[in-house]
Amino acid sequence: MMKNVKSTRHVYGLVLALFVLMAGIQANAAKALNQAFAVMAGSVLLDKNTISYTAVLPELPASDDGAVYLYELQPFEYAVAPTAVPVASAPATLNPAFTLPYTEARLYTKLGLAVKSGGQNVLIANPQYIANPELLATHTKARQTRALKSEQGKDFCNLYLSENAAGIIAGRYTTAQVMNNGGNQAITNPYSRAAIMPTDTRPVQPRHYMLNASEPAGIAALASELSKIAANSTVENFIIGNEVNVRAWNYMIWTDWDSYIREYAQSFRVAYNAVKSQNANARVFVCIDQNWDRNRPVGHQEYYEFIDGKDFLAKFNALVAGEGNIDWGVAQHPYPVPLTYAKFWDMSGCPSGSYMAAQVSSGKMMTFQNLSLLTNYLQSPEMLSPQGAVRHVILSEIGLTNAQGTEVQAAALYASYVAAKSNPFVEEIIYLLSFSEPQVDTRLSGQSQLVYDSLGTANEAVYDAWAKAFIGISDWSQVIR
Repeated sequence: MMKNVKSTRHVYGLVLALFVLMAGIQANAAKALNQAFAVMAGSVLLDKNTISYTAVLPELPASDDGAVYLYELQPFEYAVAPTAVPVASAPATLNPAFTLPYTEARLYTKLGLAVKSGGQNVLIANPQYIANPELLATHTKARQTRALKSEQGKDFCNLYLSENAAGIIAGRYTTAQVMNNGGNQAITNPYSRAAIMPTDTRPVQPRHYMLNASEPAGIAALASELSKIAANSTVENFIIGNEVNVRAWNYMIWTDWDSYIREYAQSFRVAYNAVKSQNANARVFVCIDQNWDRNRPVGHQEYYEFIDGKDFLAKFNALVAGEGNIDWGVAQHPYPVPLTYAKFWDMSGCPSGSYMAAQVSSGKMMTFQNLSLLTNYLQSPEMLSPQGAVRHVILSEIGLTNAQGTEVQAAALYASYVAAKSNPFVEEIIYLLSFSEPQVDTRLSGQSQLVYDSLGTANEAVYDAWAKAFIGISDWSQVIR
């Protein structure tokens, strides 16, 4: 999987090149965004053969020649090179508009509006991706009727790119979590590869690796694999990465969170356009964990390990919306806090129980108890979908430990299901029932198996009164909000 470093000179040469590249990208991105002044810009397909680009400018831009130019940029480009050749040009107006022929390559590039100023190509609008790739879809499938409750390993699978795609295509799965184990260098981000890992100033132990939309070869490989899967499988929900607000689960060497999220947003856009251009009804999700609003300060060890889910979504949304808003959704993992303790209503037997309970009650951590934190946030105007709707939400992984007994596990299972069922924006809760490690064994038996089997059936109500009595409440609102 990971290759050994064969040459110190090679490593440091690669490192230097990568850091120079990153610095240049950051500087160019900042320069471009600071100089952008368009009040609106967008790129859409008029039909399967034609791209329309439009912008609205508040005033005529100052320029060397009174013209505006349209450039084609790669996902990882945020400024126009001095030697770049425009794909179109026109006299400057307040409402510049262009039509271009559609090509498959342009599904994964951005169109940037620029002027020539002082001999330089200066962007005056954020580059725009095609925002309606679903218009191209020729393998659209009707979405399956989905129960609220499902289970990992049955309807849900982990999709390791370049490894088990054939099995996914031949399988029965409707939800796939797209991940990268680092074995394929083409799809692995250059800041995530073995050669650069020794230079990580804030090292973490990688579990999975950032996908690659920072090189043409990575973009091509990522687009090819996901478009094939979207066209030929039963998968209709694609989750891009696992808990991507945590570096260990989506590894990249430490730079800063803005750069990290920019790299993820690039790969997400490529994945989204690849999937939606095949199956218009497919949904594509970003995945976050339970860290919601903890606000670790710079210098704190955990600051470099994760970014709060709330902050991640805000930054991710700003990047995506700025380059052409799309209908992304959120997949969240509402485990109890801590994972080792399922008796959330009585934390007296949990080490640091009062601290853990306060993390949930204050909204710093998100569990099934306080899902409204997420769904209320997604109702804010700036977070809505292009259609003005609240984004799709699924709870794509949750397991309840049996360490405190099967009855405790059973009551927590029922509570988690009630939390999902009572929140109008949660579409699915997917249980992990096969995990087995000391103190976090989510396997079911006895009462917990009976309760789980009842969820979503006519027998469900039989266990409602039992669960409330066991927890010691008269109404679910006492423990769920």
